[in-house]
Amino acid sequence: MNPSKPVSPGRPGDPAGGARPSIGESIRALSTAQKAKAGAPLYSRLVNRPLGRVLAAVAHRLGATPDQVTVLSAACTMTGIILIAALPLTVWAALVTAGLLVLGYALDSADGQLARLRHGGSKAGEWLDHVADAIKLSSLHLAIAISLFRFADVVGSRPALLLLPLAYSAVQNIHFFTYILTYQLRYNGGTPLARDEGRAGILKSILSAPTDYGLLCIVLALRWAPVPFLVLYALMLLGSAGYLALALPKWYRDMRAL
Repeated sequence: MNPSKPVSPGRPGDPAGGARPSIGESIRALSTAQKAKAGAPLYSRLVNRPLGRVLAAVAHRLGATPDQVTVLSAACTMTGIILIAALPLTVWAALVTAGLLVLGYALDSADGQLARLRHGGSKAGEWLDHVADAIKLSSLHLAIAISLFRFADVVGSRPALLLLPLAYSAVQNIHFFTYILTYQLRYNGGTPLARDEGRAGILKSILSAPTDYGLLCIVLALRWAPVPFLVLYALMLLGSAGYLALALPKWYRDMRAL
């Protein structure tokens, strides 16, 4: 939840001095106050942010705070992660855990958008949001490793496959925290709003698909079939590692240019 430019003023009774707007009014207001899309992976850009916009509008209508949405997001995500480690590899278990992660990710987008509806977030809220992300990224792939060790027969004959989630955990944590640091230094803690990026923006979104946490949530729905899941999981790991290898030198050059 990044503190950023607020959307249009509220009506009598909302946190800025007016009655809370309708869900439709909030969605329309947020559509003009989205974060910049440059490089945002395709699922996050086309699915997660619009879904988060709707959830933010509903939360605003209900009078929820951004911190409450962050806590709900973390609760959904951590429940999903715990169940990944605890439940056998069945179709329903894979779908339920993936659904919880998808909902948690959408709420993770909603808290920042709700902050904009309420005319800006707070440092404490941003801290809470990043701590929740840190816990999520530090535990998700470890839960996958536990699940594979406990329930996947293919890992019993090929224990080296357990290195995949361990490597993925390292790559995703390095990528996330380096990106957050770069983002904060580049924009001084602010959030640039959306602009028309044309084909270049879409191309970046497609190329960054392997880094997309939302896409990973969808892939996790296939855990009930360990072999196809591990193939897709390994491909996403390779894509994420390749993207990170290209991004780190660029981000360093960007910092040198500031």
